[in-house]
Parts: sequence; C-alpha cells; structure tokens
Amino acid sequence: MGIGAAMELLPDVPHMAIMDTAWHQTMPSYVYTYAVPYEWYEKYGIRRYGFHGTSLLYVAKRAAVLLNKDPFECNLISCHIGNGVSINAVKDGISYDTSMGFTPLEGAIMGTRAGDHDAALDFYLMQKEGYSPQEMDKKLNKKSGILGITGKYIDRRDALKAASEGDKRSQLAIEMETYRLKKYIGAYTAALGRLDALIFTAGVGELSDIIRAKILEGLEILGIKYDPEKNKLARTRNAEVNISSDDSKVKIFIIPTDEELVFVEDVVALLEGTYDLHTNFRYTFQDPDYKNLMREKSFEKECKENPDLVKIQANRNNR
Repeated sequence: MGIGAAMELLPDVPHMAIMDTAWHQTMPSYVYTYAVPYEWYEKYGIRRYGFHGTSLLYVAKRAAVLLNKDPFECNLISCHIGNGVSINAVKDGISYDTSMGFTPLEGAIMGTRAGDHDAALDFYLMQKEGYSPQEMDKKLNKKSGILGITGKYIDRRDALKAASEGDKRSQLAIEMETYRLKKYIGAYTAALGRLDALIFTAGVGELSDIIRAKILEGLEILGIKYDPEKNKLARTRNAEVNISSDDSKVKIFIIPTDEELVFVEDVVALLEGTYDLHTNFRYTFQDPDYKNLMREKSFEKECKENPDLVKIQANRNNR
C-alpha cells in the first residue's frame, strides 16, 4: 500500500525497495525450512526469512576489514541487539542461519516480542482467555519480551536500573535475555565449526557493557574470551572497538551499525545500473581506509573526556 501510494503521488520519481530479508537469501533449504506440512511452503511461502539484513551485511563486511581477511573467508556471529534482536551466523562471508524467522517474532527475547516459545501455549491461552488471533498476535509482538516479564519496562537501561535496585522481575528479564543469547552463540559456533569473530551491534549491543558481559561470561570453552576492562570502556556508538582479551582465539568486536549507508549505496547503484548481489558488489565501507567522518569527530570528543577509549579502538593498525 505504501509503495502504491508513493508511486501514485510521485509518478516521475524512481522508486525502489531495499529488502531487509535479502541478506539471508543465501541460507540453505535445510536451515530455512520449517518442519510443518511442506505444502504450506509451496502454497504460502512459509519459511525462515530473517530480518535486520542491512545491519548484518554492514557489520559482516566491516568485521572482515578489521580481521584483514577476504570477507568470503570469514566465519562470524553477529548479535544485533536493540528493541528487536537478531543473531546471525555468517559462514564464508554469507548468511547461513539467523534467529528471526517467518516474522521478526521468532528467536531471542526482545523489548516487546516473546521470541522462541512453545506455540501450543498460544492456543492454550486463546482458549483460556478467549483471545482472537489478532489479540494473540498483539500479545506476542507488543506485550511480551522484556515488557512482558517486567510488566513495565522496554528499554534495557530502565530494566538494568531497576534490577540494580533489587527489582526481581527486572533481574529475571535480564538473566533470561542474556542466557538465551548465550545459547544462540553456542549453537551457531557449533554450526559454523570455526569462528573468527563475534560481533555486537545496535543500541544495546553497542552501549550495554552489563548485558555484553553476561552474554560473554563462560564462553571461554568456545575460544571466546573478553577483557572486562575493555568491555566497560566500550560505551560508544562512534567507533569500532575490540573487547577481546589478548589470548582470545576469537575476536570480539563492537561495530556500530550503519544501515542508512547501505541503503544509500544500494539506491545509488540501482539508479546507476551497477547494483548486484553483495557477493559480486563492493561497498565503499569495505575499503580498509574507509572512515565515517561524522562518527570520527564525535569519537574525538569522547576521547577527550575518556582518553582510555583510544586503547580499544579496532582499526587496521590495532586489531
């Protein structure tokens, strides 16, 4: 409806759509197919699609630069943690598996979404409470997750503050969310077989040292070892930082996402007729010398207030 209305109002302007699911179209059929009657896939396209693709594309390409490797030789796990949450397994530079599914409801615990749960409980509650399908959809997407557990918070900062002040349900919500994310990292590490880097991005992933620490604790068995002091320092959305310990086999990067830049470069390429799949297309931010000048200026200001930030900046000379 939105596309149709825009084309009617602006008939002489080029129109294009950048699909958030495109990044995940490389997933194999045994990953994206659900174990439900196969004719549902044939008739309705019921399958795992995944979301947050523009963000996950950006951080995967940037991680390859920080690793100084060919992007198609990199195995990565990207954790896009905001109000919505996606975990993405990247095998040889392409999306292999992801936590969101047919809709963004599946997967991790989110601000207001339930994430993974027994689908039978939905039918049980519909019978018990008399919810319509539309009401149940709203409960699972708008009234669950962190909000559902705490009863009042969506923003992790509010939940963390309440948890620190002794609020039991906020403590439970944080423990549940970080435990679920830890499980996904373990599962995806097993699926990939080899891991080069673990990436945190989006608002919570970039700024919450507490949630990152809870996720990372105990992952040494997977070769993932973080530096607690570096992690505490890493509270910036203006620089790519490395919070790995010196002896960690797997790099741990915090990479501020830049979905807008991906959109812009895709649009320009479509207008100029040079667009192609990311496996055949090179973005400007894949250049080893790429710099986001606006973020760089903001980071310089942050470093004046906290000079130690420079020590954890992840760049070609300090990986």
